[in-house]
Amino acid sequence: MSNEQDFNWVFDRDYCGRILQGEYSNNLKKRVAQSIRLFRGCNVTANPAMPYISAWRENEDHAIWYEFVGNRLLQLLRCSSCEMAEIFRDSVVQRCSYHYAAGKGKIEKKILARTELAHIQGELRDEGKKTGTVEAIYKVALQNQGNFWLKDQASVESYPDDHICLSFGALIDVTKEMEANEQHRLEEENLRRGHAALQRKLEKQSKELWKMQLEMIYRLAKAAHLRDKSTGPHITKMSHYCDILSEAAGLNETERELLFHAVAMHDVGKIGIAEALLQKPDQLSPQEFAIMKTHSVIGAKLLSGNDAPLLKMAKGIALTHHERWDGSGYPKGLSREEIPLAGRIAAICDVFDALTSQRPYKHAWNTDEAFSEVAKGKGNQFDPELVDHFLARKNEIAIIKQRFSPSNDDPSMSLT
Repeated sequence: MSNEQDFNWVFDRDYCGRILQGEYSNNLKKRVAQSIRLFRGCNVTANPAMPYISAWRENEDHAIWYEFVGNRLLQLLRCSSCEMAEIFRDSVVQRCSYHYAAGKGKIEKKILARTELAHIQGELRDEGKKTGTVEAIYKVALQNQGNFWLKDQASVESYPDDHICLSFGALIDVTKEMEANEQHRLEEENLRRGHAALQRKLEKQSKELWKMQLEMIYRLAKAAHLRDKSTGPHITKMSHYCDILSEAAGLNETERELLFHAVAMHDVGKIGIAEALLQKPDQLSPQEFAIMKTHSVIGAKLLSGNDAPLLKMAKGIALTHHERWDGSGYPKGLSREEIPLAGRIAAICDVFDALTSQRPYKHAWNTDEAFSEVAKGKGNQFDPELVDHFLARKNEIAIIKQRFSPSNDDPSMSLT
């Protein structure tokens, strides 16, 4: 700057700060002015980072204001620079931070809700002053815009003579990453809950044996999920669909619990199928489909060699869930009651979930269309009695689909 004390160039745009117009040291004003000039140069559309400069007075109410806010951040929050502090404060519903736990050798996550933030803002800003940095992720909720996540990274400088702290930072939109982590957490939580429920109800079995079996199923399911990312929510929904249908079919509580967990292994044989085939965005050729069909035999082989009820049922489901009532299925062409009941139940639930789920090569069907397709398979593809039970539980099935799907693909379906 040719004249470091002349800050009029800052005011050619909307400046809503206090420092350059207040009774503060020239050193502080110079630092703010130089930083505004630098941040304006970074304030371009192609830059994913949204820069800002915030400030607060020490030893007072710690109320924050902004000396500079990037255009993209203002557009995202739909506010002016003068409104930024109030809008951001009122829109944050959650603050998430990570830190190394002393003596534990792992990273711990700390979540603060809006009500908690209101009481410890001063403490958080004092911590930033002490460490010289701020790192956090904020969940923001704006009216008519839904929720999104912003990652904040900033450095903090203190100016004791002016009793001012400055925070030079940038916000980055990390909504996709946080939503993916949340979905993964829910899937893991659902698996853990199911395993815990099974362990509680099967008290007569050896606890160590059940732990080994559940550990194997969990690890195999996780391995299959790593090969085919669509299997995570598919496994969760399959377990619940089969539980509803098995109850309607008259299975006792122990059988239902076995089926709930065993069905998680129905596609485990896809571990032996080439990843290029699993991830192919188009429909498979006849030759490729012939290879894909071998997953049922591969899965049965993986689950062979153990007479435990859970693994025996899982093996039967893996082998027979693509058999058809009229004998035209695979791999053995079994028909009618030759197909184990668990395999017949899994077949209906597998087809229904495949129809209502989006795949790289197709859109998701709505539930009414999928229920109609299941009805068409009565007596040829599916056990006719099980089809009747399944269609009699439409509302319960639809609730499960809505609860565990990444998005509500069929908002028109009545859940009453």
